[in-house]
Amino acid sequence: MVFTEAEIRKRMQKYGTVYFPNDIRDTEEDLIGIERNKEILEDFFSSLEKYKEYTAKLQKVRITPSISVLLYGPPGTGKTSLTRALAKKYEVPMCVVDADKLVSPLLGDTLKNMRNVIELAAEIAKENQVFLLFFDELDAIASERSNVHEVGEIKRGVISFLQIIDKIDYEGIPLAIFGATNHQNQLDSAVWRRFTYHIWFGFPNLIIRKKIIERFLSRLKEAEIEIEHTIARRLDAEEKQLLQDYEEMKKKSRKLNLLDFEDQLSSQTGLLSITRGYTGADIERAIRVSLLKTIQKGVMEYQDLINAIEFVGGTRSHVEQQSVLSGDSSGNFPHKDTSINPQGNKNPREI
Repeated sequence: MVFTEAEIRKRMQKYGTVYFPNDIRDTEEDLIGIERNKEILEDFFSSLEKYKEYTAKLQKVRITPSISVLLYGPPGTGKTSLTRALAKKYEVPMCVVDADKLVSPLLGDTLKNMRNVIELAAEIAKENQVFLLFFDELDAIASERSNVHEVGEIKRGVISFLQIIDKIDYEGIPLAIFGATNHQNQLDSAVWRRFTYHIWFGFPNLIIRKKIIERFLSRLKEAEIEIEHTIARRLDAEEKQLLQDYEEMKKKSRKLNLLDFEDQLSSQTGLLSITRGYTGADIERAIRVSLLKTIQKGVMEYQDLINAIEFVGGTRSHVEQQSVLSGDSSGNFPHKDTSINPQGNKNPREI
């Protein structure tokens, strides 16, 4: 059959949200501080664009690449946004699959849904030469099979997921499969290994958070929103002081990184200090909250921004609180941009 844009939307929307390039508003410029991840995914999408030229030849010699990517790390760090931005840039249609639309209380329906969505995406990819299937909250359908709390349906779902991915790879279908998770330690180890690229998205350090705040403030200025001039001055002064303190501490511990340094700080009085453990999404929410007060006053004031940031809270503290409540110690995400598999071992295939 012919998969027109309308037909793809109609058939895929029962599993999630379909995005064609013109639907996407995310841009690389708005995603600050993840340059290494941008570089890796740029390379991936660039290769994906040329993959269709070699598909038939590679199938003949039975050597086909596995075009799969696992994105993991705290929520709000840009996993979905960066994928959408690059899908727009390279004109790759995609579907973000919602886990709650796959998992069903009816016996057998979860497996059926998983097979249906991947097989449908594979058909679309074959005809259109490329398609991207993005599984959000991958751990909901691919959690560790050894977990005593997992029911048989989920365990069978994991096996089914592995079989389908293997089939996609074996047949050389130009379907890019992305998985995103905030709970990488809960992923089944076999699922983890099926993904070729493993890319960590971590919390931004103070330098990056400053750039994120400045980016949002500059956008507000473009909208002719008045910004209290002391905000920029205080940001510069705080960054300068914190970096000076960091350099002093590095003299005692050369391996100290910025995020570890920030964890040792006791003061929480400035914008950069109180946003420790905040993601770009957290800061954006705070900007939106303070914007209401700004519209009322006619100017965005420093204290209003501080109040808004404290009001929305940071993702890291939320994750740690949830981990304590659930008795799970895995809520403390690593600081460095490294890939660690569930067993804690480095893997040379991982990036």
